Amino acid sequence: MSKGHLKQIVSPKTWILSRKQDKFVIKPSPGPHPIRFSIPLGFLLKMQGFGMTAREIKKIINTKNVLVDNRRVKNPKFPVGIMDVVNVKETNDYFRVIFDTKGRLTVLPITADDAKIKLCKVKNKTVISGGKIQINLFDSRNILSDNNDIKTGDTLVIDISSKSVKEVIKFEKGVRALLTGGHHMGSIGTVKEIEKNAVVVDSEGVLFNTEKQFIFVVGKSKEVIKLR
Repeated sequence: MSKGHLKQIVSPKTWILSRKQDKFVIKPSPGPHPIRFSIPLGFLLKMQGFGMTAREIKKIINTKNVLVDNRRVKNPKFPVGIMDVVNVKETNDYFRVIFDTKGRLTVLPITADDAKIKLCKVKNKTVISGGKIQINLFDSRNILSDNNDIKTGDTLVIDISSKSVKEVIKFEKGVRALLTGGHHMGSIGTVKEIEKNAVVVDSEGVLFNTEKQFIFVVGKSKEVIKLR
């Protein structure tokens, strides 16, 4: 295995690949998302038909102002993860990385309005000098807040342009959630019960148990963003 590529046969199961065709696929660089929750930017663009070869993809990234969460990225190996928004400015295309119903990473075309916001799950929080609260989010970003009511497991609705918090969606009974792990990874449902680390979810009339760590809150009574 080369340093810049990954054998398809050992690539994450969350990637949609034909494992018996090409031998290698782009290996993502270290970044804000773990490998199983992200795909290389170059691979994403190839999936969307922007190019067929590595040379074509590099040319597109260098000339067409490809943005990830409103920040220009020139590295085709950059890991684009769950809920990240990709914008190809020259063609005015917008995409969001999300799980499909089988728990695989997929690229969802979205509108310019939907691309203005991003959902970020709160992993933990700490109090830093001066009494400020530092919120640590699942995509490795940290924000400072005066809101002590934000808890681990809550979701922040982030304005991508200003990087400000538009809304806090609490992790509680009745919210809509995306499953990011377990047997029901990729399912969307309503949280019915929460007891310690166990959560009961209703997905289209089917009740199942999952772990608290697999819950990604995506809305109150309905999803805040397009997920399918």
